[in-house]
Amino acid sequence: MFASLVRFKQRQPSETTPLLGAASRDGDGHDNNDHGNDTVDDEEDRCRDGPLLPVFSAAVLDRLPIYNTTHAVRILVVQRCETTLSWDQLRSPQVSQFLVKPIQQQIRAGHFSRGALYCVLANCLQFRREGEENPGNVGVSKTRALICELLAMRLLKDFATRELIDALSYDFDPLQGLQGPTHGSNTPSWARNAPRSARISTLEIAIRAQAKKFLAHPLVVRQLEAIWAGTVVFHSAADSLHRKPDAPPRTRHGSLDARAPPSPLPPPTALLRRTVTLYDPHDASLFKLSRLRVPRYRNLFSTLSYGVMLGLFLAVLGEKSDDITGLEVLFWFWSAGYMLDEVVGFSEQGFGLYIMSVWNAFDLGILLMFMAYYILRLYGILMPDVSRHRVAAMAYDVLGSTAVLLFPRLFSALDHYRYFSQLLIAFKMMAMDLVAILVLIVISCSGFFVAFSLAFKRDLGASDAAYAIFQLVMGFTPAAWDLWPEMNILGKSLLALFLFICHCKRSRYHTFHPLYDFDAN
Repeated sequence: MFASLVRFKQRQPSETTPLLGAASRDGDGHDNNDHGNDTVDDEEDRCRDGPLLPVFSAAVLDRLPIYNTTHAVRILVVQRCETTLSWDQLRSPQVSQFLVKPIQQQIRAGHFSRGALYCVLANCLQFRREGEENPGNVGVSKTRALICELLAMRLLKDFATRELIDALSYDFDPLQGLQGPTHGSNTPSWARNAPRSARISTLEIAIRAQAKKFLAHPLVVRQLEAIWAGTVVFHSAADSLHRKPDAPPRTRHGSLDARAPPSPLPPPTALLRRTVTLYDPHDASLFKLSRLRVPRYRNLFSTLSYGVMLGLFLAVLGEKSDDITGLEVLFWFWSAGYMLDEVVGFSEQGFGLYIMSVWNAFDLGILLMFMAYYILRLYGILMPDVSRHRVAAMAYDVLGSTAVLLFPRLFSALDHYRYFSQLLIAFKMMAMDLVAILVLIVISCSGFFVAFSLAFKRDLGASDAAYAIFQLVMGFTPAAWDLWPEMNILGKSLLALFLFICHCKRSRYHTFHPLYDFDAN
């Protein structure tokens, strides 16, 4: 790395502008004298013509008719599919030859571009939503969504490597290509071309559409691995901050060209978006700022920062000072940075995509408990000395309860190991089953709670009845025999019925509860 700082960088063809690289190779064969005589003319031509448009620039991708192609693909799929088919039936030779392949050929002939995958998967997402909103056509809508997913998988091999990077990772505007109202001539170009809806990439649409087979395709997996490793980057502009901007056009005599049109207004920072490029270490700055956004390195730094926060958490919880100390202030700032990072991730991904991760659900709980801890500590400062200790103890109790979520969250560093990921899937499924069972328990116990708290025994309050029911649900049978002597015949019948329900539920759950078989899925 240090050798590159003291030697000149060799000329090599640019990955984003191969035509310029070919032109430079052709120019190397000319005579050196001719090259020296034509230097001034070349500089004037370059200033007059401006920089050439890169082959894979955002301007080219923004001119793709995404809106029209999306509707054209929808018409093709709707006209061809009017029945319900499974995934295996769609992949059979007969159905593939007469249903899927004609649509694929029409897309290749008239609608193929780097936005084709985006348009096909957008229709996949739309068909899935239509199936959820209209249960009468759920079979046909699901089949159409599967056709779109299968088309996207078959179109993957038609892209070159660099084209596939743009097709999967570029943030397209779903309304680009739609003819809108014209603006005045004084309006800047970036204001006229401002996105009218949220930009989103093909990979994000595939995640929202739950196109798992598409995401498991080897080409898509290789793309995701390249993004994870930092081979494909989205914020390479951070490495160009040290470079000088291009000089303004000049005339032959060296003065500024007064006849040159004024440059358009620069776009505001809010409208600047990420660009997809291949990482080139020769073009990076000394500090390589864009590497801070690489998921692999970002995950490493995040894990280390989280470990430091856990250390501060244990130190503050062990100190338990009624007054706010410097150590606690440091923990506040460190945890506030962690919470801010989660808020940014929540705002970028949206709630639907954010909550799909198990660890993000942990983060939401940690964020809420930290907020309660901050409020109690700040409230304790305003309290008199008599109540300050009680409020501080309550705040530390809330902070100590956060450890239930904090310490399991540390093991998110093992997410990328195969078998640990399977354990996470099993945990998520069991958590969903647990929530369903708890709701069922509350529903079934509500009537018994009202009966036992308002009848049969006058001195049995609501809290005592709830505690007794909780003991019986957990399997503590002596709680029923404590209430048995004071019940009449009807109360004893209801109590015996509740005992039977609790014991049958427990035995049936332990006997017939299914195991989570990943190979079967």
